[in-house]
Amino acid sequence: MRCFLAVDLPAPVRNHLAKTARSVQSSCEVKWVAADKLHLTLLFAGALPDQNVEALCELVRELDVPPLRLSLSGLGHFPPRGLPRVIWAGVDGDVAALAAMHHTIDERARPLGVEREKRGFTPHITLGRVTGQFGALALVDAIGRLGQALNKKPFAPTELVLYRSELRPGGAIHEALVRRPIPPGRAANTATLD
Repeated sequence: MRCFLAVDLPAPVRNHLAKTARSVQSSCEVKWVAADKLHLTLLFAGALPDQNVEALCELVRELDVPPLRLSLSGLGHFPPRGLPRVIWAGVDGDVAALAAMHHTIDERARPLGVEREKRGFTPHITLGRVTGQFGALALVDAIGRLGQALNKKPFAPTELVLYRSELRPGGAIHEALVRRPIPPGRAANTATLD
């Protein structure tokens, strides 16, 4: 079973990001992520046997989930130099708490067959994947300009969710296996984000 662990975002944040992504004017082909699927990945577990998935579910149920307050911090792309393959939105705020949670999960998940990421943890929200390189440099310019227009108002993420992901020709289908509410921290109002 292919799984990943993610921080879910409030609907106003997802809608704001999807609206921003739709406004990118470029001849470059990008497959944009639907608003309801936007999330911040904490751990990509990959394909695991069923018993390891159940152990990962238990790990998530027992995890200490701190209150989080985040904000959007511009747009970028991977790789950071050269032609883009992934378009993302960055996050600021309690990123040290996110990184600590990622580290804890990563350490505890390794005995379950989850491989350690080769790259360091960079909290981000994937907005789209570039499917054709024609016009890619104009796309880089467009996301640089639009990133400055992102609403940087703080928000509180809603849940920590372990998803099962099934790849299909029309796009991935995500099914929640475990949901953990993220406790409310300092007040974070997202009502006017859109």
